Amino acid sequence: MRLKNHYWFLRHGQTTWHHPDLSYPADNLTSVRLSPEGRRQIESAAQILKQRGINLIFSSDYLRTRQTAGIVSRVLKIKPILDKKLRDVKLGRYYGRPKAEYYRDLPLKTRFQKNPKGGESWNDLKKRVVRFLKETEKKYRGKKILIVGHGDPLWLLNGVMKNLSQKELLNIIRIKKEYIQKGELKEIN
Repeated sequence: MRLKNHYWFLRHGQTTWHHPDLSYPADNLTSVRLSPEGRRQIESAAQILKQRGINLIFSSDYLRTRQTAGIVSRVLKIKPILDKKLRDVKLGRYYGRPKAEYYRDLPLKTRFQKNPKGGESWNDLKKRVVRFLKETEKKYRGKKILIVGHGDPLWLLNGVMKNLSQKELLNIIRIKKEYIQKGELKEIN
């Protein structure tokens, strides 16, 4: 996709969720917040962004991404625009359940087509982030835009921007190990 704007992605920082074997809880929209380490990660990223001439900040409306965008906002003096299309993938019945169960029931190669009960597939999520990108590209031109979000939406959005196939997207996770980490800032070329 030919872009009219220049983008940076920032995944929210480390959180207070201390259950590495469990998926986020169903109320993670409001219950999972940045940890002190996560705040430090984002303050560091904000200092880098200060030199990049960012014009706009878009963010998921989850608490941890709002907090992330808020830290950057105070440094850059730009009010973030919250957008539900940037929300994390909906896990449905797997919220708060063991990650191993999710991985067993929905192996990587099936997640584009198969959605968990009450949740969404990666193709569903991809449609949502594509809608966000098309709306943004239609409304703005020549802007430097920061998108604050979650791992899966940012990974898929990056794939859309680079016209990657499903196989190439999966290679980012399985082979290249280039999936965006918590607190990581990436410039998208």
